[in-house]
Amino acid sequence: MAKPKGRKKGSDEKPKLLRRGPDRRRQIVAAASQLFARKGFEGTSIREIAAASGVLSGSLYYHFPSKEDLLFTVHQESLTAMRREVEAAIADVTEPWARLEEAIVAHCRILLGGSVTRAILTPPRYYNLQGVRKLVRQRDEYERIFARLIDDLPLKADCDRHAFRLSMLGAMNWTVFWFSAGGRLSVDDVGRQIALMVRGAALERPRK
Repeated sequence: MAKPKGRKKGSDEKPKLLRRGPDRRRQIVAAASQLFARKGFEGTSIREIAAASGVLSGSLYYHFPSKEDLLFTVHQESLTAMRREVEAAIADVTEPWARLEEAIVAHCRILLGGSVTRAILTPPRYYNLQGVRKLVRQRDEYERIFARLIDDLPLKADCDRHAFRLSMLGAMNWTVFWFSAGGRLSVDDVGRQIALMVRGAALERPRK
């Protein structure tokens, strides 16, 4: 009788599917981002994320212990990408209004460039999960970039800077619902139109 085949050397390693760590992880994050953006966090199941990323549900848990951990990763990576884009755009710009305009354009550029970042558009306070404070901190850290830019602006005396920032961010984020690629406006045009709109709050220079 033939002897049962022994285990091959190295067979106790992780299956090939799981050993492709970075690539498989990015695949899962991308799939989750798209589903969260389209169906919301609560409306998306682990099974759906696994199917969209081409892995088994059990394999997905190897990379992310829970759906909440996956949301945190999507949120963090999206905001990190946006921060990097915005900071690079304003690095060599000194005039306050020009800095804000370039920051707005950079935000719109990455937001409208794909579905990955759209997953962060739901305000964290609407999530029903234990780690919601972590999401709030991540969002606050990113928005502080715009708060500092707005602090440097010469605005009309009756302009509330807090309301100004929230209104501007709302206009920027709402573009995903009306922008059409290949339409009349480019992504950069959209950002510059928003910048033109918010300039209405600029302090008017006295006439000579």
